[in-house]
Amino acid sequence: MPIAAAALDVRGHAAFEPRVEIVLLPVDGVEPLALFGDGARVWRSLVTANPSVDADVPVGDLEIVRDLSSAGLVVFATDHPDAVRSLEAPRYPSPLHELVHVVVARVAEQRGIRCVFIKGPELQRQGLRERDHSGDVDVWCEPRRWVELVSALGPLGWSREPDPWWGTPVGHSATLTPLNWGCQIDVHRRMPGMTIDDDEAFARIFDACDSIRVAGTSVRVPRRDVHAVIAALHAARPEIGRGIAPSGVDLAADLLRCLEDPVAACDRLGAIPALSEALRRGVPDAEIPPTRGVPRDWVWRDHPDRARAYIAALGEYRLRARASLVWRLMWPSADVALESARRAGSAAEGLFSARLHRLLRGVRGLLTGRVGQR
Repeated sequence: MPIAAAALDVRGHAAFEPRVEIVLLPVDGVEPLALFGDGARVWRSLVTANPSVDADVPVGDLEIVRDLSSAGLVVFATDHPDAVRSLEAPRYPSPLHELVHVVVARVAEQRGIRCVFIKGPELQRQGLRERDHSGDVDVWCEPRRWVELVSALGPLGWSREPDPWWGTPVGHSATLTPLNWGCQIDVHRRMPGMTIDDDEAFARIFDACDSIRVAGTSVRVPRRDVHAVIAALHAARPEIGRGIAPSGVDLAADLLRCLEDPVAACDRLGAIPALSEALRRGVPDAEIPPTRGVPRDWVWRDHPDRARAYIAALGEYRLRARASLVWRLMWPSADVALESARRAGSAAEGLFSARLHRLLRGVRGLLTGRVGQR
């Protein structure tokens, strides 16, 4: 029987050469494979026929079956947890991005980590945006198991980008850069802009999901009203050095205008303080309740440079926690220091020099108000 972690029927898909018929993710592999010609024909026939003995396979195809078995794409067995029973067409414009959803979902499922896929092309399918493709895959997982999921994806071909907040309670997501896949993964433990704590926010999102199928695997995505609020928060959030873009607020207003009761949807996620202006623009006649709570990761992002933003972020934590956070920012880990030097155009700096110059850039940023490197 044919086996794969995921498989897609891509006949005629513009992303592949005309001869490619099937794209799949091997059970034990870390990169996708393409099938064409006799290999695709025979593998497809096994999906629909599933013969029980060698005699059921045409003599001319049996050698191809054995080759597919050597490649880990066929097993001689009566059952298998990764048996492929049907071939589906891609749900999204990029089949490879669809397979990345499956990689993340399988890793999470194997470890019992609950997760929800957010943003991306599902927004277009829900009628919340026109663009049907995204450059990365965004997943929101149980906050307490965020580090575990990020670490588990490393051996499968993704490396975490250097982040000065990694290992602290400040950062809301980790960006994973691919070695071969060509698709980044953003692993979230929260979304900036909510006033509720991380665990409660994830619980509310997880309980307000639909199940969809991507590459033959069921994954969870937020319901349309919840997804619109998540997308609105992302559109309207401040960016260090640029603040809140009016166009971002307009986009958030357009998203909220699509909902039957946008105020209630925002209120359920503690997003009214962050999206109050977008609500006023999108639904000017709506009665907006008094704002309650402070949006996480919001105010400190609305500063003119990274130095001031980071100082403001420290102010959200107790004195005892601030000391270690200050030291981490002043004298960061090696990967952060070297990446900072690269972005500043000094990639040849040694570690000590990179740390020292990063500190000096931060001080200059405080004195001049200029946006500095991370």
